[in-house]
Order: sequence, then structure tokens, then C-alpha cells
Amino acid sequence: MILKVNVSFSYGDREVLRDVSFEACRGRLLAIIGPNGAGKSTLLKCIAGILRPRGEVRLDGIDLLNLGPKERARFVSYVPQASVPEFNFTIEEFVEMGTYFTGGSVRDALQKVGFWERRSESVLSLSGGEYQLVLLARALAQGGKVLLLDEPTSHLDINHALMIMELLKELKEEKIVVAVLHDLNLALRYADNLLILKNGEKFWEGSVGRLSPKILEEVYGVKVEFVRGKFGTAVLSSL
Repeated sequence: MILKVNVSFSYGDREVLRDVSFEACRGRLLAIIGPNGAGKSTLLKCIAGILRPRGEVRLDGIDLLNLGPKERARFVSYVPQASVPEFNFTIEEFVEMGTYFTGGSVRDALQKVGFWERRSESVLSLSGGEYQLVLLARALAQGGKVLLLDEPTSHLDINHALMIMELLKELKEEKIVVAVLHDLNLALRYADNLLILKNGEKFWEGSVGRLSPKILEEVYGVKVEFVRGKFGTAVLSSL
């Protein structure tokens, strides 16, 4: 199962993405990184069909851009950046929304994130990290073969951030997982492949093992050093 992307996108006259191309496959978590304003979230929304780009997005040859919302939902699940829940749904009701087009399993999704026993609680009672897990459950209940996540660990404490990343590490064996990550250390620890964007263009693509400090220095404009330890590679930086 391979996702092939080659897209450009503009907001009016302002070009945000220029010929960004990459491939992602099951078994290898792809992290999209880059400075603020590089086009990371826009790229994810183009793949999800929220925005209409120029180019193509294909899953095993299927043109996802030409599918309607209901049909596309069978293939692609999208987890937006966590926001504050506004309505007093139970956790089960909230996750069930993900099954509207696909009829997926709410129970299986909630069990994966450890919330089945809490399904009757209100989403308004959840912490930020708990709500992010429930957002992920809603996407899993949808059942898409491609899972897209926009900064799934943003604003989370280290415990919930690691919980999310450990879960994605498991999910990559059954789905194509593509995540925009702000935390470089989490990207280096958990991702298999990296796509680096800068100024709306692909700057670099490859396996985490091929990444060098010089590449990050060129992208972020700061001095970078890699420190390798028991839990993987960490990034130290200074102006």
C-alpha cells in the first residue's frame, strides 16, 4: 500500500505549496517537519481533501482527489490540531461521528486508545492530552487506510505525547501514518522517514538515519548538534 503525492496549492495569488512530492507506505511512519509557515498543515489538508490542490494524490493508483467526501472517507482519516471541545457529547457519541460515512467500530477505536471504559464521560471533562486521544479514536473509528495527523502532540505533557507516539508506532503496521510534528526530538525518535518543508517547497526527504545536523541548520537557521543515547537521537540547538 503506497500513497503518492505531488501537489501545489495557492490561497488566491499567494502560492503556499510548490510541487511538493513524496511517497509514504505502511510500516514506516512519515513525519513532516519544517519551520512555521512552511506549508505543513496545508499539505496535510490537501491530502485529506479539505483543500483542493493542483496535482495528484493517489493511493495504490486510486485518485483520491476525484473522490467525493463519502468515498474518500473510506481511504483517508484526518486528525486536526487539538481544539477545545464545544459541545457536551459523551466520548462514545463524539467518536461515533467518525463512523458516519464508513460504519466503523466505535468500540475497537476506543479500546485502542484506552477509553472504552470511560465512554459515557463528557468530552468537556477531558484534559488536553485525553481529548487528543479521543480525536485519534474518532479517526480510527472511521477506518481509513491512511491516517493523517496535524501536530498530534502539540501542547501535550510528555506523558500524553509519548502515549500518542507509541500508539502511532503500533498503528503504522496496519495503516499509512503521516504526521506533522513540531517536536524534532519526537520526530527523530519515532519516525522512520522525514519530509522537510521550507517556504512551501520540499527541502529534503529521506530516512531518519540519513538526516544530518547541517540539513536542520539550513532549514531552521540555528546551530544543531545530535546527541545519541539510550532512547534514540536528540537535537540540541543554539543561535
